[in-house]
Amino acid sequence: ASVEQVEELVSPVAPSGDTPISSVPAEPALADAGYAGLQPPVLQALWWGAAGTLGGGFAGLLGGLLYGSALGYDPVDPALGTASILMVLMSVSVAAGLIGGFGVSFGMAAAGAARSGTPYWSVAGAALGGLIVGGVAKLLGVDGFTLFFGQAPVEITGGLEGAALGGAVALGARLGGSGGPTSGSLRRRMLGGGIGGGLAGALIPVAGGHLLGGSLELLARSFEGSRLQLDAIGRFFGEVHFGFVTQIVLAGVEGFIFGCCLVGAIVVAGREMIRGGRPR
Repeated sequence: ASVEQVEELVSPVAPSGDTPISSVPAEPALADAGYAGLQPPVLQALWWGAAGTLGGGFAGLLGGLLYGSALGYDPVDPALGTASILMVLMSVSVAAGLIGGFGVSFGMAAAGAARSGTPYWSVAGAALGGLIVGGVAKLLGVDGFTLFFGQAPVEITGGLEGAALGGAVALGARLGGSGGPTSGSLRRRMLGGGIGGGLAGALIPVAGGHLLGGSLELLARSFEGSRLQLDAIGRFFGEVHFGFVTQIVLAGVEGFIFGCCLVGAIVVAGREMIRGGRPR
């Protein structure tokens, strides 16, 4: 749309003979359409990607709070203290959430901006972003542990898990509302992304993969003398150890939280961009 066409949309004119009503605000749908026509796609992608990254970090904060609280309730080593366990796990979880959010959200935003008129390209972009960033993070993590400690579990979460989770979150968000990232109900978008992420998260352990909880369990079992014991969480689900059922349930919860937070952050940031006329 040209600038003149956009001005016609967002600047209603009074009947003939009257003064133009320049002070009347445009309807939200028209403002959305007009601003989207003027907004550079690259700036849109950067704004949405940054928002989604922060949303992933917030999801990591909630996940770390969940794991830290569960382990702090019944610590294996009382000398560590509940506060120490909570802070360490929250830090690790936030870092993982930021990395995952970065890959999925920037992949989704870049694909959506490049192919804005083609449905579901954002799903492919989110899957590709999760695959690349997850693969690189796993490679660096495994190599880092091997370099410093002489060994590392190669089954920790990585590119395949990132692709599955990212694609499912984007697909759920797309099914939760039609149009661009800023359209539709915020609640439905978040719920769609959360359900998609939750289903993918629950299926990942079934397929032999791992998310955060499973990766922490692998790390704890790989290093002799580790004080991280996730078996206490398994007791909440009727298992003696951090077993299969526990991994499925917690991976589903992780995926649900991640999807809700990431999609919610993108939708809110996109609407704020439209409302303010520019990123603020």
